[in-house]
Amino acid sequence: MRTSSQLLLTFLLNAVWQIAFIAALASFGAWLLRHSAMRYQHWLWVAALCLSLLVPLGTALRALPESPSPITEPRNELSIANPVSIRPIAGPFERMSATPVSVSSSAFQLNSSLAVGLLIGYLAVFLFSSFRLARAWYTTRTVRHDAATLERDETVEAIVRECAKRLDFEAGRVKVCRSMHQAVPVTIGLFRPIIILPDSLLRGGDDDLLTSAIGHEFIHVARHDYVLNFLYELLVLPVSFHPATALLRRRIRQTRELCCDELVAERILNAEVYARSLVALASSAPPLRRLSVTTTVGIADADILEARIMSLLSKPKMNRRWKKLLLVAVSLLLLVPSFAAAAFAMRFELAPNVQEPSQQEKELKEKRRAEEARTEDAFKERMAHDPNFRREVERKREVEMEMREVKQAALVRLARVNMDQAIQIATSQTPGKVLECSLNADKWEEPGKLAKDGVVFYHVVIADETSAGATHVLVNAVDGLIMKTEKELPHKQRNPENQ
Repeated sequence: MRTSSQLLLTFLLNAVWQIAFIAALASFGAWLLRHSAMRYQHWLWVAALCLSLLVPLGTALRALPESPSPITEPRNELSIANPVSIRPIAGPFERMSATPVSVSSSAFQLNSSLAVGLLIGYLAVFLFSSFRLARAWYTTRTVRHDAATLERDETVEAIVRECAKRLDFEAGRVKVCRSMHQAVPVTIGLFRPIIILPDSLLRGGDDDLLTSAIGHEFIHVARHDYVLNFLYELLVLPVSFHPATALLRRRIRQTRELCCDELVAERILNAEVYARSLVALASSAPPLRRLSVTTTVGIADADILEARIMSLLSKPKMNRRWKKLLLVAVSLLLLVPSFAAAAFAMRFELAPNVQEPSQQEKELKEKRRAEEARTEDAFKERMAHDPNFRREVERKREVEMEMREVKQAALVRLARVNMDQAIQIATSQTPGKVLECSLNADKWEEPGKLAKDGVVFYHVVIADETSAGATHVLVNAVDGLIMKTEKELPHKQRNPENQ
């Protein structure tokens, strides 16, 4: 759950600046392509929309922390296959230190409340956008069911055949319907495209107007605009929170209509005639039609009638060589900086809840006790049910006992001061009652052989007469010198916060 939250936060917060950067690049590229064919601008904006999703997503995946290699703690299992070695008894002054939780310095730590608020806000926008798309899809299905099959009309059939011929498209693949509720022509259908014409247009008897409407919708079908538009809406959902996404959608819709206008003027109708038809069709569309959102595509989708008319009536020419160079330059301008932006991956994650050292130590001890209990239970169960293992354990114990005896004999041989003398030396330094005295050594080379820098010493524990606690005294077993003295505080004094 934490990893998915970090992934979503990294995607969300990187997308804020990356989408704005990509939209700015696309705007500049569209300005450079303003004198070229409109289809190039259309695909530029489509590429920008795709990059607006892919770049933040790739950034988030690249910024994921690498899974740390699991740390295997030593288990208290006995195995005869490994060489047997006796570790020196730990001294009383050795303390275990808890390893702090490592936090990646490359990650931006976010306050938990802020991070949760951002995630909830993002999910709310995502769900709202999904609901709007679902409602638009339902409205589109309603428009489809309300449309009626067009009765045999020789004029419409002739226009359909002529448009299909000019576009090199099979007329039988498209079904033409009529509707009393639609004010402008629209195209619907993922797999079986349908062109819906308003009754007012069919009753008008204007052949140029019918040809403009049917030709425009035929081009939508030939370009698969309805399917592509639905895919664009799905791509927009994860990044619908960003204001630049609305700009990309609007530019895609506008350039799509301009592309269709270019093809109609090029293959079906004269540009001036088609421009007059656009004005007539736009005047028949109610200004609030878009309040009822659908997923249809149609001749009145774009709100740039003046730009469409100017585009039809003025066609600047550009040298073909310069056009190719400009296309390559704009493509590089969009792609190279966009992929470079993915390299500047900033990772965001929830700030860990910092615990007090005492709490960390307590949890660590509890985990170790639980692990020791599990290991002991597994050991007992195996001893009870596995005879071979039981024999190996008994054999190992015998070997260890022999080595312990060898080690103890070596300690006695190396000691020059006996235990009574060591106790007298320790109590002369620290008066009190002797609780424990043991002979030990540090730095063994092998069982029975002390290393060159090894030391044989007596560990004397003396109870304090005047205060609680005990004193640990280490007395050199060779020359009788006191090696170290340390006061041991009671457990409650060492950890007052655990009282």
